[in-house]
Amino acid sequence: MFSFLKKKIENIKKGESPFRQRPLGLQTRITILVALIVVSVLVLFSYLEFRLTEHAHRELLRERAIYIIREIDSKIYSVKDLENKSFLEEEIAGWLYTRPSIKSIDIFVFHKNSYKVQASSAERVDLGITHRDLESIKLDRIISALKNDGEESYWEILAPLHVGRKIVGGLKVIVSLEEAQEFLGKKKTRTIVFTLASVAVLILILTLFFSRAINRPIQRLVQAMSQAEEGKLKLEVPINSRDELGLLSDHFNRMLARISQFNEELTRRVEEATKELAQRNEELRIANESLFQAQRKLVQAEKLSALGHMAATMAHEIGTPLNSISGYIQLMLMEGNHSEVMTRRLKIIESQLDRLTQTIRNLLNSTRQPAPKLEPLDINQVLEEVINLTQPGLTSRGILLVREMTAGLPYIQGDPMLLQQVFLNLINNALDAMSTGGTLTIGTKITSLSEEARYIEVVVADTGVGMSEEVRKKATEPFFTTKEPGKGAGLGLAICDEIIRSHGGKLLVESALGKGSTMRVMLPI
Repeated sequence: MFSFLKKKIENIKKGESPFRQRPLGLQTRITILVALIVVSVLVLFSYLEFRLTEHAHRELLRERAIYIIREIDSKIYSVKDLENKSFLEEEIAGWLYTRPSIKSIDIFVFHKNSYKVQASSAERVDLGITHRDLESIKLDRIISALKNDGEESYWEILAPLHVGRKIVGGLKVIVSLEEAQEFLGKKKTRTIVFTLASVAVLILILTLFFSRAINRPIQRLVQAMSQAEEGKLKLEVPINSRDELGLLSDHFNRMLARISQFNEELTRRVEEATKELAQRNEELRIANESLFQAQRKLVQAEKLSALGHMAATMAHEIGTPLNSISGYIQLMLMEGNHSEVMTRRLKIIESQLDRLTQTIRNLLNSTRQPAPKLEPLDINQVLEEVINLTQPGLTSRGILLVREMTAGLPYIQGDPMLLQQVFLNLINNALDAMSTGGTLTIGTKITSLSEEARYIEVVVADTGVGMSEEVRKKATEPFFTTKEPGKGAGLGLAICDEIIRSHGGKLLVESALGKGSTMRVMLPI
């Protein structure tokens, strides 16, 4: 005893409060929480039931009053009965005696624009009925209002009075709600007693349940954890149940064995993720390589076309003088008055001229655009392959791609490699026109330029800088370009136009300065 007091005094000297309470345990907190929930639910349902019962009881009293009104109304057969005051007062007294909750009954008839009291349980002359209420009664309506005079609540009910089928007046009945209030007061007391008893029983049951089902298993688990902290990792917690605490103990027993499994699983997943990343990088490398090869072929085609145009120009400029020289040589040989040495020299010159002419022809043939190798193809599939090649460029420049391709288009006769070259060139031009981002629209549809000519129309539209009318007219001319020196030879659209014409189609250029450009490729079906 003294040692306990001494310890308390020392704790007070250290600044500790002698009234410091221990934190609430899990059992106590759950018990309090469940008790609060149960109390809240019981209070809520009791309140709702109380309100519903109150409303039902009030409505019952109101319906009783309306029933009495109809009974009185049904006993008045004629105006003579209505004028018989003693008969009316006898009816009123009978109902007041059998129905204590009814405080007063008044019978009145219409008189000019107002009313006149024929019989009253309180000998009243003015019933406080408004002109609006009288009009409602004349329309055969029942008026009921819940009122309070400061002491008690009551129903005030106004109803029409009939003689035959004619409405000649009305009845005013006041029904006290004291009976309902007494009933509700008793019910409230019973509800409170039931709620408190339920909470007490619930707390007792929860205390016993937590002590046996939760506290003991948790204490065993805590003791096992303490021993595990000391290094005793091979111990096992006894499992006496199959509930959550039993599962917790079982998982604790298997925790150390699963740590190595988790590490192995983590290593495997990292390897899989690394492998998948490497695969994606390889796919990206292949796509970039394909795009590079396609762009290289496009540059080679532009160079070949430039060389072809240059060769054609040289053939035209050189061919004419060569033809003239060859003609004069042939005339000199035809004269036949030359020496043998001169004739031999003229023939040598003629043969060299023929060789030079053949060389020029060979050069033209080698630089001429190859004829397309036509085969049935799906134009949408060709476009998808080109889009896959240019997708990295679209993403890096922040360009939104909008597909408007019509499904189920008929096959056309075309060279897939040459058409890929055309669409790749058109998309690259659109990317160059949208250096700061924009929207690229690629679409396909069937169109007709005349009643007989049906085409598949491929649309490549951008929201770039656009072209002036003068530039648009020259867009497909060879060597015409608006790009900086070294960034284009001006043959891209010219080559596209030549390829499309070789397929029997047309290339239409639509553009406006500052509004973007639209390229329409018309390929015959």
